[in-house]
Amino acid sequence: MRTTLFILILAALLSFSCSKPNTSAADEAVAAPEISPEGGSYDTLIPVYIYCATYDATIHYSTDGSEPTQDSPVYDGLIQINSNTTIKARAFKKGYIPSPITIESYEFSSAAVQPVIITPAGGVFQEPNKITLNCATPGAEIFYTLDGSEPTQASTAYFQPIMLCGSVTIKARAFAENMIPSLIASASFTMQLQAPLFSVPGGQYEQAQTLSISSPNSSAEIRYTLDGSDPDQSSMLYSNPIVVDVNRMVKARAYLEGWEPSPMVSSFYIINLANQMQLVEAGNFHNGTANVQISSFYIAKREVTELEWVYIMLDMDSITPDLPKTELAWVDAIEYCNYRSIAEGFEPCYSYGDSGTIPAFWPEQWQADHTQIHCNWDANGYRLPTEMEWMYAASGGNLSQDYIYSGSDNIDMVAWYSGNTSAPQSVGTMLPNELGIYDMSGNVWEFCWDLFLNEYPNTDTVDYSGPDTGYLRSMRGGSFSTDAANCTVSRRFYTPVNLSADAHGFRVVRKF
Repeated sequence: MRTTLFILILAALLSFSCSKPNTSAADEAVAAPEISPEGGSYDTLIPVYIYCATYDATIHYSTDGSEPTQDSPVYDGLIQINSNTTIKARAFKKGYIPSPITIESYEFSSAAVQPVIITPAGGVFQEPNKITLNCATPGAEIFYTLDGSEPTQASTAYFQPIMLCGSVTIKARAFAENMIPSLIASASFTMQLQAPLFSVPGGQYEQAQTLSISSPNSSAEIRYTLDGSDPDQSSMLYSNPIVVDVNRMVKARAYLEGWEPSPMVSSFYIINLANQMQLVEAGNFHNGTANVQISSFYIAKREVTELEWVYIMLDMDSITPDLPKTELAWVDAIEYCNYRSIAEGFEPCYSYGDSGTIPAFWPEQWQADHTQIHCNWDANGYRLPTEMEWMYAASGGNLSQDYIYSGSDNIDMVAWYSGNTSAPQSVGTMLPNELGIYDMSGNVWEFCWDLFLNEYPNTDTVDYSGPDTGYLRSMRGGSFSTDAANCTVSRRFYTPVNLSADAHGFRVVRKF
């Protein structure tokens, strides 16, 4: 008896489980769209609304008799119709079976006014434009709006071309007696100011330049910056010519109410490069190990800035002009020196291999073995200083007062270091040394040409340029991230040639 009862219960359970199969979203269909109002006969323009009860379903529809697919128009708002039309709609959702197609047909007892043609048909314009409205239906009157509202017969009547002097969206509709009004025509017009014009082209100049900025639209105001930032409506308002007497990156943009701002324009101005190099006259000094004789040479008064870097290398989108260029490897500085030499008409100093060939571009293999990069000491182009040149210039040359740091025994007078900053600072903002050279203590480590060894030669030398072998290159001067002990004139350090860092920078020298 118990066995019979157990079999009956088990059979019932099996029957129940078989009658309730598991279902997935792939087995479910999207609900059929609902179209309102229902199809039928009408004598005025009607807005058609389509709804689907399935959450997050996308409705596609057609009005040309075709079956709607996912390539058909997406329903995203009321559809206005004023002539005989059949609307077919189907809803889709990923992982679901598409809905059945819903069909509604509409017939109109009166003819409809033809739609208004807007010419031009919208777009971006840089000058005031005349807009014309036309309707092919004889005797139709056109009404329009410029504020985004739906035009009615109480809106502005169209009689002559509309002069647009700002960005607007035009909506227009035509009406005729005993006819159904036209569908609404719409076109968006974006008025964008033309870019400002600079009276002086960017480039290198031997003396200060007076820069005027103008806009093709005399009603526009011009905003500009000199610090590398992009101008906005809170930037300096241009009213008078700008005197550019130091290296500058000038950026400008025009603004006018109702118009899109102009594209931004920018130019680099490099002023009196010759005056940016300091002559270091020949002399002798003791490097702590031996006496060193140095021939005369020119050295940059300041570290290479972001402005000077991008002017030559053209590889930075946004800069702070007076900051030292960082995130550099030693080989990057070598590359800059050659390109700057070529740009300014000097003979490049650096070549690769035994051939002495100096190509117009920088070959990738030059970075593979830096010991194959050679320096022509007789070339008049830009190069990195040797360690001895750097040390002699940092100590003040033949005007040296034997300061601990470059220019002072008080580091806070001449250097940016970990005791007064946590980031690189604009070049030339501390006091210079005896020769008028800035930041040779602190701010950023400065690359030198020499391969690095722990000791200098212990014999007297003339224009010593480092050992013949080695794996690392020398750096001098300390940086914003080092303490005072690392910012002395005598402090040495080293770097792999391909290592970039935010504390790495450089300055250039040239043959006298």
